[in-house]
Amino acid sequence: MAKVRLLVHLGPMKTGTSSFAYQFSLLASHGTLPTNLIYPTNDLWFPSRGEIVKHHDLVELALAPLNASGERRRNTSATPALIREKLSAIAAEAKSRGGDIQVVMVCEIGDQRATPKLGKILRGYFDTVDFVIVARDQPSAIRSLLAQQIRMWDRTSVTALDSGAFMRKHAVRGSYDYARLWDKWNTGSKDYAVHFVPYRSGVGTSDLSQDIFNTVGFGEFPHSPKLANGERIHSTFSHERMNELASIKRWAHRFSVIPGAREVFRLLFVFVVRKAHDELKRNSSETHDSWTLTSLERSFVVEEYRQSNEQFQEKLGAEADTARWANWFALTLGPAA
Repeated sequence: MAKVRLLVHLGPMKTGTSSFAYQFSLLASHGTLPTNLIYPTNDLWFPSRGEIVKHHDLVELALAPLNASGERRRNTSATPALIREKLSAIAAEAKSRGGDIQVVMVCEIGDQRATPKLGKILRGYFDTVDFVIVARDQPSAIRSLLAQQIRMWDRTSVTALDSGAFMRKHAVRGSYDYARLWDKWNTGSKDYAVHFVPYRSGVGTSDLSQDIFNTVGFGEFPHSPKLANGERIHSTFSHERMNELASIKRWAHRFSVIPGAREVFRLLFVFVVRKAHDELKRNSSETHDSWTLTSLERSFVVEEYRQSNEQFQEKLGAEADTARWANWFALTLGPAA
C-alpha cells in the first residue's frame, strides 16, 4: 500500500537548516523537485519572507511551556486551524500523486519550542512521521549563532561581539544540550520516530543533507546544481567586519532617539555587509581572517557541556561507537572519549 511519509528537520538553529531548506525551496520554485517529493511552498504553505521557505508555524500546533523568563515563544498570524488546513492540503496533494510520497519540512526552532505532542498531531495527516535533530558541537554552534545575530540588522539586542557573555547565556539556557533533547523527544510514542544526526565538521552541507536522508531511509537527496559545491548560505565574515557590524548596531541603538539616525546606520550596515560578501568572493580560494572563538573560550564551552555530552553518549549506546559519532565525541569530549 502506498504511503505518505513526513520528515521534519527540527534543528537546532545553525545545524544546516538554511542550506537544507534552500535546496528544496530552489527546486520547488523551479518545478524540478522529483514527483515523489513534496516541499510545501506557495499554496501549500504560508508566504515566505525570502527565497528560503521554512515551516516554523508548526510549533504553534504544540506550544512548549513558557520559559523561565515568561517569554511567549513566537507571534504569528497562522492559527492552529489554518495550519491544519495546510497540512490537509499537503496530505491531499501527496495522495493525488499516487505511490509512495515523501514530504519534507524544516522547523529549526522545533527542538526547543515544540513538544512531542506535535508528532501525534502530524501523524493524523501522514502515514509515518520522522523528526530529525542535528547535533553540532557546541563551540561551533554557539559561535555561528552569535555571528548570525551580529549579521542580522533586526537583531538589535545583540550589539557586541562578546563571545563570553553570549556563551554563558546559552549554556544557562541549555541551548544545544542534546542529552536533554534526547529525554524530551524520546517518549516511546508510536506516533513518530526521532533521529539524532551528527553535524560532521569539515564536510559540505550537501553531505549533511544526504546523511539526514540516509538516516530516515529517504534515498538520494535531490541536490540542486546551484549549490552543488556545498556553498554556505551564511558565510563567516572576517574579525574586522564582524566588529564593524557590531559597532554600527551599537551606535544605532545609542542614537535611535534622533529622527532618521537609525535609517542612516542601517544603510551603513548594509554597505559593510555587501563589502564583507565581496571580500569573501574575491578571496574564495585564500584563507582569510575568519572570526572564531579563542582557545580559552572554546575550552569554556567544552567544559560547560561535558556532562551533557557524556550523558548523550551513553544514551546513544552502541551507535556512539560508529565512525560518524566517534568523531563527533572526539571533538566534544576529547580523543579519549
